[in-house]
Amino acid sequence: MSGPWRRRAILGAAGVLAAAAGVWGGSHLLGRWRDGAAGDAPGLAEGAEAFFATTLPDPSGTPQPFGQWKGQVIVANFWATWCVPCREEMPHFVKLQGRYGERGLTFVGIAIDKPERVSRFAQEIGVNYPLVVGDMAVFDLARRTGNVGDLLPYTIVLDRAGKIVARRTGIYTEATLSPIIEKLL
Repeated sequence: MSGPWRRRAILGAAGVLAAAAGVWGGSHLLGRWRDGAAGDAPGLAEGAEAFFATTLPDPSGTPQPFGQWKGQVIVANFWATWCVPCREEMPHFVKLQGRYGERGLTFVGIAIDKPERVSRFAQEIGVNYPLVVGDMAVFDLARRTGNVGDLLPYTIVLDRAGKIVARRTGIYTEATLSPIIEKLL
């Protein structure tokens, strides 16, 4: 093999190795950090403070201070429209918000995306909870709340006192999230 064919074969092999490393690394991180409680990561109390000190715009550009949701049970989900698992889990959140919203539950979707994409997707699936939009700097807030792998989707659950009581990298479903919510309401 010579010339362009050799280069393509080498690049193809390198791509396969890189993909395999990514799958292994991602699954290793997910396996280690998939679920966690407040005692599992240092600094989560400071992360909760940072959460409530944050203000981000909603898709229409109106600033939304996170402190407005203090005193409620909050499920904050870091997501993006380009993230397939994020898109899969959001209909579960819509159902749970509908079921528990009147009892003091508020989902907050923190999109790392463009406002127009967020608005379009929210309309498509009928999002019934607040959405805010940020740029890649939002990953800093996610890290401060325990997302050590910078992975999406990432979700934290805060109790009425504002303490992070659960967190997950990966998909939450109605079945996995309902028991946590019910204990806090």
